[in-house]
Amino acid sequence: MKRSLLLTIILALAAPTFAQVGDAPPMDVNQLLQSLKQLRDQGETSTKNRRNTAYQQVMAAAASPEKAAAFWKEAVKAVQFDGASHEGAQLHDWKEGDGEALNDKLGQEAVRMHLQWLALTLQHAAGAEVKTMLPQIIEFTKLIQADQVASDRLAEQLDKAKEREGPKTASAKKNIAEDSIVKRVHDQILKTSVASSPVSRWLQLGELVGDGGKRRTKESGATGWESTPGNLDGIYNAIILPEFRATKDPRLLEYWDLIIKRETERAAARKLDVEQRDWSQVRFPALRWARAQDVLVLGYRNRAIGEMFTLVKSFPQHPEAANWIGQIETLLAPPAPVPAAVATPVVTPAVPSAVTPPATIPSSALLPPPAPVRPAAR
Repeated sequence: MKRSLLLTIILALAAPTFAQVGDAPPMDVNQLLQSLKQLRDQGETSTKNRRNTAYQQVMAAAASPEKAAAFWKEAVKAVQFDGASHEGAQLHDWKEGDGEALNDKLGQEAVRMHLQWLALTLQHAAGAEVKTMLPQIIEFTKLIQADQVASDRLAEQLDKAKEREGPKTASAKKNIAEDSIVKRVHDQILKTSVASSPVSRWLQLGELVGDGGKRRTKESGATGWESTPGNLDGIYNAIILPEFRATKDPRLLEYWDLIIKRETERAAARKLDVEQRDWSQVRFPALRWARAQDVLVLGYRNRAIGEMFTLVKSFPQHPEAANWIGQIETLLAPPAPVPAAVATPVVTPAVPSAVTPPATIPSSALLPPPAPVRPAAR
């Protein structure tokens, strides 16, 4: 009924009005502007109220893993199955598969973190500045790091279970299948943008957190936000590191130490020689170079140049070696001399030379000559 009524209204608005010909009477401009202002204010108030209501709902759901999972299930049901043909059968299949993964601790924590990031995104979209949100954002990255450790552990267990030789029991196969679903659902939730998640669609938050709640700054035009909760590097590169660089925060280097440690551990687990060479000869030097760049940002010029030179000397065959050498040379080049101020010659206006006054002409010379004297008649 609602759909047919909506369709009727749309068709009525779209229908051409052939009977209306000519312009309309003039309008009261002041009244029209006042009405537009009221409509704008009403729209802004409505948007603010919707955002605040959504924020409260999301925060309440993120209060515990169990509440988060139940909230997510309701959202999935509303956006994927309500009104669909064979709704009951499809929903049942989902509950037995992906829905069951939300009863696992790893799946529940993924949902909870997704909702926490959605709440932070709503705050940012409402106008909260990154510098005031930074402690919460950094705390969130710690949760993501701990979750990555648990997720990697499960992936390692699955790999070992699949590699075991010999026949597997039905129970073992079932455990592998269930754990695989948990891992897939977990990754999918954390790799989904908060702007397009089932919760965002359910609560109609698309325009409120569009592009992840990004707001362009007047100075740089940068948006400074990451919409995907599981993208740890994206959160650092888009949000945290720019703030650290702007304030010259020493924690800037802690990030690079964390990344290098993490990638070193991952490289140690790789088995192929080509992967080991790629890490030790290309990826590792590149990360060290990026760290040295931020050492320079913090103001430690000599230390940065020393680290850069060591990298170029140790890895002369690196694909970026020539570019790195050019950057070091630029840093070592003496500053361009400041051009001396050119004295502006003072132009003294020329004093006109004395002009010889015209010769005085006697006034008599200006009179007509006297008439000749005629002799008197006799």
